[in-house]
Amino acid sequence: MIRMILWLVVSVVALAVAWLWAGRQLALLLDGFVTGRTVSLPVNQLMYNGGGFVIGDRSMTFGQTNNLRADLCLTFDSSDRVTFSAGHKTFTLGPRTGPVDPSGRPDFTFSAEPRDQISFVVSKSLLDWPIPFRFNIFGGPMPKLGRYVYYRLVWKKPSGARLEMRWRYEQEFYSGKGWTEPLMMWNSQTGLLSVDIRSS
Repeated sequence: MIRMILWLVVSVVALAVAWLWAGRQLALLLDGFVTGRTVSLPVNQLMYNGGGFVIGDRSMTFGQTNNLRADLCLTFDSSDRVTFSAGHKTFTLGPRTGPVDPSGRPDFTFSAEPRDQISFVVSKSLLDWPIPFRFNIFGGPMPKLGRYVYYRLVWKKPSGARLEMRWRYEQEFYSGKGWTEPLMMWNSQTGLLSVDIRSS
């Protein structure tokens, strides 16, 4: 009986230590199989801001998890439609809806074409992980927990052409404040995960 209790205590301590030191990796491993409930987000605004897309009220970076910008390019065709390029593959998004910025900034808005189908959804990690050893040299509150947030954009054309993009962002939990907005952290963990363009 004593041996069983001792084994149980040692197991609980080992699990606690593993969760403390490898919680992020364990959460990421589980995310590869399942995440939380998927929620659809509005696509009432489409914009390029120089560093990525703005979809609804979400800023979706072109920065990857290696902290480098993905090899993505946006240009305009002869009809002033936005063409999105990834490597040697291209996908026509839709018409530009605003004028060129007179100050030279790359920002512009655009819209989907009438028969396009767009899905933009978000899901979250099922497991949070502890953030035990971070400190702020200026004082103030520090996050207690972290979790990943996943975004998925699917854009389909009547012709059968398809664009899919996936991102992983991060949230932090503060006592008394709750969870922050999902952010691109530039920490080699968050950013654009994949871009897939399929022709008709």
